[in-house]
Amino acid sequence: MTKKWILIAVIAALFGGVAYTSSEDCASWLTGTTDEKLDTLACIQPGLGTVMIEYSNRMGNMYYAAQAGNWGMAAYQLKEAVEIQEVGETTRPSKAPLLINFEETSLKPLAQSIVDQDWDSFQMHFNIMVNACNACHVATGHRYIVYQLPDQPLVPAKLDTGQTFTREELEQILSDLLE
Repeated sequence: MTKKWILIAVIAALFGGVAYTSSEDCASWLTGTTDEKLDTLACIQPGLGTVMIEYSNRMGNMYYAAQAGNWGMAAYQLKEAVEIQEVGETTRPSKAPLLINFEETSLKPLAQSIVDQDWDSFQMHFNIMVNACNACHVATGHRYIVYQLPDQPLVPAKLDTGQTFTREELEQILSDLLE
């Protein structure tokens, strides 16, 4: 019985030491005053390049979900895209007006097409969104970035689930965008 408790104590001490060392290693680069630490953390937040990778993945997944008639997944992907866009608006405030305008002019109509479960309208608004996205890249000096729908979705999920969604369910998922 005593050996068991000694073994438990040794294992706990080892894990505690590892946790302490890991915690110490993680914090060792974060030095200075509180303001300096906050500035350091602010500087390592994702820029729009990082945000846009997830954003573009979400847009492709949204398209293929809508194509499969999985309007719930399409709504979810659009909601998540808007949330990651908000990270970009926060971390790159100089780009916030462009992103907010894009949301108003391109994403809200797309959201309405999802709520209406209207594939034709969705396709039209998706194409408008892609054109607006690429025009924004040109306008901001990034003409070499051209969004194109991927050949297949990147989401590791079954999209043709056969589920149906009420208008209210889709409005709930997209409530932040539709307000």
